[in-house]
Amino acid sequence: MILILSNRFDTSTTIVTEWLDLERIDWIRINEEDPLNIHFLGSDIKFELINNKSFFLSEIKSYWYRRGLFNLANFKLSSIKQFNSFQQFETKKIIEFIMYKLDCLNKINSFNNSDVNKLIISDKARKVGLITPIDYLISLKDSFKNLESYNNSLITKSVSGDCMQDFQNFTIYNYTKKITLKDVSSDLFFPSLVQNYIEKKYEIRSFFLNNEFYSMAILSQNSKQTEIDFRDYNKEKPNRTIPFKLPNYIENKIKQLMDELSLNSGSIDMIVTPQNDFVFLEVNPIGQFGMTSYPCNYNIEKLIAKTLKYD
Repeated sequence: MILILSNRFDTSTTIVTEWLDLERIDWIRINEEDPLNIHFLGSDIKFELINNKSFFLSEIKSYWYRRGLFNLANFKLSSIKQFNSFQQFETKKIIEFIMYKLDCLNKINSFNNSDVNKLIISDKARKVGLITPIDYLISLKDSFKNLESYNNSLITKSVSGDCMQDFQNFTIYNYTKKITLKDVSSDLFFPSLVQNYIEKKYEIRSFFLNNEFYSMAILSQNSKQTEIDFRDYNKEKPNRTIPFKLPNYIENKIKQLMDELSLNSGSIDMIVTPQNDFVFLEVNPIGQFGMTSYPCNYNIEKLIAKTLKYD
């Protein structure tokens, strides 16, 4: 049986399970929103889902960590503060053990390395020989002034990559934006990531799976709305996208980086400059891949199902 840990709204997971159904392979999907009961039987673990389905850890042969975490329903914590704190710590260690056991199986990615740090990734990318933007963490206006040698060619983005949810009933997306000194209104502010602006010829989104690359060029510079960040989608006139083959030397350096990060899957973003330099931006182990799969006819969902298949 294949175990998939995801969430209710991930369409890509659903499509992968459809491919598994076509191959008549048993699978079980656990969404992070769904309450789950776990019972410990000494040498085995029993999982009970809200739809009355149950299975044993010993039955799992392959595992795909898509996103999320188990939503445990039957762990009753003490009302006494000291015991409650102790039980929470014990629970954390038990979940770590379950994740460890799953990581020992045929798998795609892991909970343990799913939450990557953009600054650390950039540092490791440079160490394997990839070109990256220059990272500056700034919290003082005077420090920002010292970067003006870039002739106002600076951008800012969030360190985490996350958006702000439920902000006065709105979601605020953290797109990459150009920034100048006039945008800095305070002498002291929350630490912010600033990078040198890199002019682009086009952008690359590449999905990496088991040492293979499924890459797509995004002609985002043709639209004012998307020229800084293609995620600020122009829905009236979408960017043109085409299949793309990364140079072998770039693929080899990214493979080296993925080995360093212990990742066998992830969505990779790059910029190609007018001088044809390849600039690495980031890798997201739980990033979307449908946007690459469909336009380029890569059938990535089928490839994931094939990777999870066991004898």
